[in-house]
Amino acid sequence: MRRFFVFLIAAGVMVAPVFAKEHAAQSAPHFATELPFHDCDGLICIDVVLDGAKPRTLMLDTGNAHSTVITDVARELGWSLEPLQRDGKPVPGIYRGGEHRTALGGVEAKTNFFVFDRDLLGEYKPPVDGSITYDFFKDRILQIDYPAHRLRISDIVTTPVAEHASKPGTLKLITFGEHGPPIVVGAPFTVNGKRLRAQIDTCYTGTLLVYDSAVAKLDLTKQGKPELVRYTDGGVNMLAALAQSIGFGTQIIAKNPTLYFVGEGKNPVHQPDGLFEGTVGNALFAHSIVTLDFHAMTLDVKPAQ
Repeated sequence: MRRFFVFLIAAGVMVAPVFAKEHAAQSAPHFATELPFHDCDGLICIDVVLDGAKPRTLMLDTGNAHSTVITDVARELGWSLEPLQRDGKPVPGIYRGGEHRTALGGVEAKTNFFVFDRDLLGEYKPPVDGSITYDFFKDRILQIDYPAHRLRISDIVTTPVAEHASKPGTLKLITFGEHGPPIVVGAPFTVNGKRLRAQIDTCYTGTLLVYDSAVAKLDLTKQGKPELVRYTDGGVNMLAALAQSIGFGTQIIAKNPTLYFVGEGKNPVHQPDGLFEGTVGNALFAHSIVTLDFHAMTLDVKPAQ
């Protein structure tokens, strides 16, 4: 799925980060830091220190390539804001915030931020001051321990990437539509035993959303009860149904879970032109540990012990 500010940035100004594309052997990742997160109405919220100031609550957003801060917070921090230009004209309410020291627990890095007026986030605004997105984790390993409410982050990995058959999952950057931004897509997920590729979006609070183009090939029937999902695209309409199972590789993540389809109405879900089949979110991983290796571009999902 995409969010409003992702595609304003994408319109001629976004530069995709470059990640390694091979798979790696990671028997036991070494994590440089571990920090707690708390549940913000289904979102992953963490304390982040910007430029050494007091911690701010930002959400982890693996569905976006650029980290963000809300305008009033950026001004409190004394940042210089440059209006974002599109077609030679400033885009109202969106700014380039520049590069700033960003600390998550014991890991610190320089991070470029875009800055947004809070009103642009729509009617249903996340209860946060901004977001940390997958660009922060370039060449790092990020582990999300959902049951323990912990994030584990490695230092930057510099060792060569090697092939290893035991790693079941892959990460790829696939554009959202022909001209959209790069999206983190993982595989192999399954629904009722059939494989699919799915965007991994920690700002999606549901389980698995199946896009229209994939319904028939997954032997599914689009149906369900209308449900509003508030923090995707400012609030979108979906249909909530039941599946037999949702899994990853050969393991079952959830039995008889809720499954989502694209709904109707004035704000339906944006769809990715058939380039991947679905999006997975936080509710799917409630009892799992998810490891995203942004150096080797591998993915692992395991049940918590």
